Amino acid sequence: MKKKNLSIIQEKVYEVIKKAGFDTNLEDVHIEKTKSLEHGHFASNIAMFLAGKSGKKPRDVAESLISNIDNSIFEKVEIAGPGFINFWMNTDFYTSECQSVSDNLDDYLSASLADVKDKTMVIDTSHPNVAKPMGVHHLLSTIIGASIKNIYKRVGYKVINDNYLGDWGTQFGKLIYAIRTWGVMSAIEKNPIPELLNLYVKFHDEAEKDPKLDDFGRAEFKKLEEGDKESRKLWEFIVEKSMDEFNKIYDRLNIDFDVINGESFYEDKMPAILEYGRKEGIFVDGEKGAWIVLPKDPNDSPAVIRKADGATLYITRDLARIQYWNKKWSPDLMVNVVDVAQEFYFNQLFDVAARLKLTGARNVHVKFGRMQFKDSKMSTRKGNIILLEEVLNEAEERAYELAKNKGFELSDIEAKELGRIMGIGAVKYNILSQSRTTNITFDWDRMLSFEGNSVPYIMYTATRAKSVLHKSDYTNFSGFDLAPVTDSERSILIQLMIYPDAVKRAAEDFKPNHIANYLYQLAQDYNTFYNGNSILKAESEELMKSRLLMTDCVVAVMEDGLALLGIEVPEKM
Repeated sequence: MKKKNLSIIQEKVYEVIKKAGFDTNLEDVHIEKTKSLEHGHFASNIAMFLAGKSGKKPRDVAESLISNIDNSIFEKVEIAGPGFINFWMNTDFYTSECQSVSDNLDDYLSASLADVKDKTMVIDTSHPNVAKPMGVHHLLSTIIGASIKNIYKRVGYKVINDNYLGDWGTQFGKLIYAIRTWGVMSAIEKNPIPELLNLYVKFHDEAEKDPKLDDFGRAEFKKLEEGDKESRKLWEFIVEKSMDEFNKIYDRLNIDFDVINGESFYEDKMPAILEYGRKEGIFVDGEKGAWIVLPKDPNDSPAVIRKADGATLYITRDLARIQYWNKKWSPDLMVNVVDVAQEFYFNQLFDVAARLKLTGARNVHVKFGRMQFKDSKMSTRKGNIILLEEVLNEAEERAYELAKNKGFELSDIEAKELGRIMGIGAVKYNILSQSRTTNITFDWDRMLSFEGNSVPYIMYTATRAKSVLHKSDYTNFSGFDLAPVTDSERSILIQLMIYPDAVKRAAEDFKPNHIANYLYQLAQDYNTFYNGNSILKAESEELMKSRLLMTDCVVAVMEDGLALLGIEVPEKM
């Protein structure tokens, strides 16, 4: 497939590198957007890289490269500073690229990204705990994970998204004890999740007064593990009612899963892991007969694989999960989207999995910071969780009021639909526009502003651009040519060319904020152009068609980028 955008420049530079006799790889040739148009459209530091390897002067290397470069796509090529090579692209290059984007963005991206059609990723996202309402903190794994899934599908991976529910473990023994001791089944059946949460909180309150209750909870879970029929029936009821509530939230967020295998799914898959680890001498005796894996660093804590009473732990089920994923899908990449507090745990898990040789896949912990709120820490145990449903309700209500007060020509039904799209989009964008490794604070005013790096600003830009296309007399723009362009148009064209690179970096770093930042810059560039130039009333038909082609590319890329973030674009604003 013919290369596109930065890949074309990269290959042309690589051709002259080989001719000049330098030993390097295509991947070493990095092409980047310049910070200002006066320094060109794109630049590369390859001459300095080659100079470091060969002992030659960077400017001499740069001169030897550009003296032999094929100028078919370049307006000019110059050396800058200590040895940067700056490229100015000609209008024919941008015309060809824009026509390709307008004609078929899928093919355009495929020609720009590595061929990974035979690669598979399995990703675990969301994983709420059964019997508890989804709190706002569940947004991070759910939203970040869904976007990473979209991005990896976009670059060509086969992706399986597994919602690894917390539906097993000692906490269910505690809950079952609480139900049997204090619960009223008629009240639970009428309002299951709040009642179950209240019982869970009551257990912990009572256990603080009487620590022996923890032993009763552990005993109840052991009965559940051993297959006690009444315990199993109660547990199945809890899981069913929990999934009903979870699915309401997932529907609102427009998120689905390929597989939902909770911890309980791996109950019958753990004995083989335990037996193998024991046989190989990897699981050794620890305190009071627990089975452990000794750490490589003696200063670290050992990984406990089985408790002294024979009960399994989260890590036991996680090891079975890794083995199952490997057998079921033979993935190249296994990803867990879990907060940074679990970093040590995942280091332990991946180390034990490697010792057991459970998979040849790359295991990745995509960690993220915490949700920050000014007045409370979120803890299900203490019952002061900030409910996700309440946050989504408030987002939609605020966005609805914003839509009404903005003066858009919308009916009330249209304003409510815009409020839904904009409110949910604002929540997602607030998370995805920031680096996942930072803590995230909700700021309603910033999230729902038509200025700055926000979803309303980007949505409005995309919708306004779509409106221009709809008002034109054309339905297909890929056959149009670009006329000589102004600097504001050239900024848009340059930004369009680096979209595949933004997608690639988002995948490599597992960071959707690369795409969010890209879209914000594209929106700024387009608004600068739009506010200073006419499109449908341009000075000539040639200029109108040129600007329609460019606008069509902006719409295609903005809609695609927002889709990777899981954000809809409204038809009307």
